[in-house]
Amino acid sequence: MFEPGRAQAARAAAQIVGSYAGTAVATVATSGKTSSVTCPGVLTIATQSGNDFSGSFAIQSGQGCDAQQGTVAGTVQDDGSVSFTADTPGGGSNVWEDAAERTHCRLVSGSTFDGTVSGGALTATGRGVYSCPLVGTVRASVSFQVSATQS
Repeated sequence: MFEPGRAQAARAAAQIVGSYAGTAVATVATSGKTSSVTCPGVLTIATQSGNDFSGSFAIQSGQGCDAQQGTVAGTVQDDGSVSFTADTPGGGSNVWEDAAERTHCRLVSGSTFDGTVSGGALTATGRGVYSCPLVGTVRASVSFQVSATQS
């Protein structure tokens, strides 16, 4: 007997618990300049219940990289697509708001980190846009691309 929706309910979320080592590429673009820095780090998905997961991340210090630690929380679908927020200690509820607090810039918009997990490889990108009072007001677009492999 056919039951609409039953096949959808029977699909299980992709299992992604574990540690992922890789890089975060931060790119900052203003009207006059674009610069990038690549930072090594580890993303640990500690718990997963159905589609929901949570964990932590640690960016290691290096050339152009400050050590950072924080938390992640999000969802994973049965096809491996992921969407999550990342947060560091500070005044905001996510990394975009935290950066606004640290830099005294106004957050115009910030996204979740969206991407995929497949075969032990995780990739995701998030973006934030800021209005910064430097010489006049400068609009800065920041993107983070995370690429990591389960270790």
